[in-house]
Amino acid sequence: RRPPSPLLEGVAVREATFASWVQRVSGKYERHKAAARFPAPPRDQPTARAAEEYQGCMQEVAEQEGRATTAALDCIFRFFREWMSTTHPDADAFVEVARDGLIVAKNQAGRNVDWMHDMKSWSEGVTFNETPTPKWGDVQFPTASALQRAASRFREMGVEEINSRLAPVLTVQQDYGETGCEGGRRLEVREGTSLGGKVR
Repeated sequence: RRPPSPLLEGVAVREATFASWVQRVSGKYERHKAAARFPAPPRDQPTARAAEEYQGCMQEVAEQEGRATTAALDCIFRFFREWMSTTHPDADAFVEVARDGLIVAKNQAGRNVDWMHDMKSWSEGVTFNETPTPKWGDVQFPTASALQRAASRFREMGVEEINSRLAPVLTVQQDYGETGCEGGRRLEVREGTSLGGKVR
């Protein structure tokens, strides 16, 4: 008996491969046809309840951010009042609220800064004229994002509103806007109250 021809063996292999391919294609076709006739329900389509829950969550986040911004703004005015009543500047007093949330107060004579404090250090307690200032143990220091939002709100406040928050300890003498505090607000202040401050 002669062995099978290699040529015939190759033909048989190709025929078997082709038949297997046809079977796979036919199976996919039938599955696609069935899916077209009986489509599965979408899995990612949000329901009305999910949309309501999402809106409620976003509203809660906005309210939390609003409360945090208000608390940060309260801290800013508290710092300015405490700083003025504690240090009693003997030269030109300035308070600055930077865009990035850095809050500082300084006593400046011309270009010479005699002393300066930032709100973060002040809240942790500093020593001025050999006298320690109390730490802010009753409040949590604001986050960076809350301070930035508070700085944006402070930048838009009117002088009369600012004075109402600073009273009766200090008042705005002149509003320099962003001059000397790019993107923020710089105010020259003095001890006491006033009906308003000069605005540049």
